[in-house]
Amino acid sequence: MWIVMLGMAQAGSAYDVLKLRDGGACETLGTGPEVRDELIALAEGDVAPAYVPMRAADCLVERFSDDPEVVSRASVWVAEPKWAGLALVVAGAVDGFSVDDGVAIARAAVAGPDEALRARMIRRFSRSAHVEVRKVV
Repeated sequence: MWIVMLGMAQAGSAYDVLKLRDGGACETLGTGPEVRDELIALAEGDVAPAYVPMRAADCLVERFSDDPEVVSRASVWVAEPKWAGLALVVAGAVDGFSVDDGVAIARAAVAGPDEALRARMIRRFSRSAHVEVRKVV
């Protein structure tokens, strides 16, 4: 039995959907701020099984790409080595963000302190459909 703690509260319905072996559909989670916050906690948490944080990040990008909090978190993930897995999710889905948000995320990646992560992000962002994002990298 998987038990996951998010802060002092037990994980909610997003965890129940994302922990399924075949994965639950992001659209079943809804779009409210409480769902967004739970997904952020799952993405950034020490959660088992290990694929749950990546699925949470996928759902954040898919369902909340226009949310300023998600754009802010994505900008941190692409620049910090400890979030490398989440960074790959964001970089692979950057075209789901608006052009302006994609540019902001790409700029954060290019300014990141870790050379290896920065190089990976540049390679990923250079394939963006957004010309403006490609110009950043």
